[in-house]
Parts: sequence; C-alpha cells; structure tokens
Amino acid sequence: MTHCLIAHSLIQPIDSNMKLSPIAQNPLEWIALKAGLVPTPLAYSHFGFMMSKFLLEAVDKSVFEAIGHKRVSAEDICKTCNLNKKAVTGLLGVLATMGLVNHTHGLFFLTRKSKKWILKDSPDSLYWLMMFDNRVCIKWMDHTGTFLESGKGLQYHETFSDEEWFYYQKAMEAAAAATSKEAVRKIPVPANAATMLDIGGSHGLYSVALCKKYPNLSSTILDLPPAVEKAATILEKFNMGSRIKHQPGNILSYDLGKATYDVIFMASVAHHLTEEENKQVAKKVYDALKPGGVFTIVEVLRSDVIKSNGDMLSALGNFFFALSSTSGIWSLHEIKQWQKEAGFIAYKKSTFLTIPGYAAITGRKE
Repeated sequence: MTHCLIAHSLIQPIDSNMKLSPIAQNPLEWIALKAGLVPTPLAYSHFGFMMSKFLLEAVDKSVFEAIGHKRVSAEDICKTCNLNKKAVTGLLGVLATMGLVNHTHGLFFLTRKSKKWILKDSPDSLYWLMMFDNRVCIKWMDHTGTFLESGKGLQYHETFSDEEWFYYQKAMEAAAAATSKEAVRKIPVPANAATMLDIGGSHGLYSVALCKKYPNLSSTILDLPPAVEKAATILEKFNMGSRIKHQPGNILSYDLGKATYDVIFMASVAHHLTEEENKQVAKKVYDALKPGGVFTIVEVLRSDVIKSNGDMLSALGNFFFALSSTSGIWSLHEIKQWQKEAGFIAYKKSTFLTIPGYAAITGRKE
C-alpha cells in the first residue's frame, strides 16, 4: 500500500524554493505523510528517475508532436510515431498523471502547459532542452559515482561530438528564450552605449534582445569555435545583419583589448570556470570596458547554507555542474568579490521570475 501511495502522491507541484515534494491527493494520504508513514525518499530515488526518463522518451519519440493541437486516439499516435499501442497507452497514462495529457471519449489531447513548454513550435518551447537531456545529459549520470570518488568533473565542452554540440546549442537557445526577454529589464545599459561583448552567448538571444531594445547598440559574441559553428544558423534567423557578429575564441586566452566596450555580459558561463579563472575574466573585462561601462554576470546563485527544505535548484545546479563541467555554481558574495577585486563598483543585482534563483549581478567601472 505504501508503495502505491507514494506513487500516487508523487512530486506534483514546485514551491517557491524550487523544491519537488510528494503531495497528498486525499485526506488519507495527507495523514500518512504527516505521520511519517510514507517512505518519501522513494519519491526522488525510485519514482523520480522513472518520471524523468518516461517524459524525455515521450518527447524524443514525438508523442507530443503527434498529438499537437488536436484530439487523437492512441492508434493515431502509434501510426504517426511508429510505436507499439500497449506501450504508448501505458505511457499516456503516466503523462496524464503529470498533468501533461488529458483523455476523454477515447481521445487524447495536450494540456495548456504541454502546448506551451513542450511542443516544438511554441515560442516558449523547451523541446530541445529535453532532447539534449535525453540524448546527452542522461549519460553523464553514470559518472556520478566516479565523481564522488575523484571530485573531477567531465569537462564536457572538451569531449562533445558534432552531434552533441548541435543538441547543446539548441538546448541553450531554448533555455535562454524566456530569460533573454527578462534580461533586457535586468541589465543596466549605460546611456548612449554602442558596443557590447556577449561572453559565451553563442545562440545570440541575449544580444538580440538587448540590441532590439537599444537601437544604437551592436554586439560581438565570443564563444568557443565549435559553439559558434553550430549556433551560426540560430543567430541568422533573427536577421540582425552586421549589428551582431560571432567571434570564435576562448575567454581565458582571447585578447579583449583596452577600453573597447560599453557593456560586457556573461550568462551561464561562470559555473564552467574555476575561481581563479573567474577572477582572471573579471580583470580582463574591467580593462576592456570604457569608463562608465558595466559588467553583468548572470548565474543561478548557490546558497551558502545547507539546510533541510532548502533551495533544491541551487543545490542541484551546484552538484550537476561540478559533475559535468568544472566548478559548480557560485554564491552572490563570491561573484561580487571577483568584481570588487577587479576594480568594479557594486552597482545592481536583479533576480529573474522565469528561473527562481537566477540573478544578474552588475558591476560598474568608474
């Protein structure tokens, strides 16, 4: 009974601290949870990985695309996707418990959240991020035990195949689609700013959003050569002409010049660098900025306090990026310290609604 109960009440909502938790769906389950009768760790260990993999495979096998904006039968889905009816019917039952699929009179149709976040043609779609998770990221999980023994991350940027670079760039584009819209309100661009450097922003969404808001602004996107190669077609579709251009290069070795830029922006890059490398970047950026220029670092912030019912997104991000890349995520204090040591004056901190815990920390050069 307990096994069935936790499966039934498993991980439904996400609270303000981004913590996935078992939720009772009737008074009996609520009593069982409060009384400690339910083995809640199974929500994460046993059922959590099932839910993730089943959803990712549904996306990968085009189940959501086969339903689209229509009402279709299981047979229709199987015919479109070349899948087995028994297996697909079982999968649709799982997706229904997640609130992603509805069923009536033998027909299946997508819920609003599926249409918004999963369908490939939605402007808010995370389709490519899920494809990247299923075809690339999930393999990294097999290295968790080795990482715990050695502390050495996978440094995935150094090992990607051409296909993995493609999925990575499409995933980063999907992840930035919502945050880039917020970024234009979070980044303090100096008056009459004309030149911007976008570090690690290969897909170009942040540069596009800022250049659209500020007509006099042009941006150079500095990123690793394989990233630039795979992201070129993403940037082309925005038709920004010469106002946004790619520059292949590594921020650790590329010469940024002196007093060249009004704005330098770096989103989701610091967690791929060590503390010393981030300090090195902050100093190079300071020298490359004109007086009055700003340097904005955008990252999910790590909490310095380990506690029960803490911010799960922060904790997961810290461990995941240490496993898959280099260092894990950083605290607000650490990021501000890099900027301070480089010579910046603390200027502004803004948080994002689209990703709780995501923040823009801006320093200004006098």
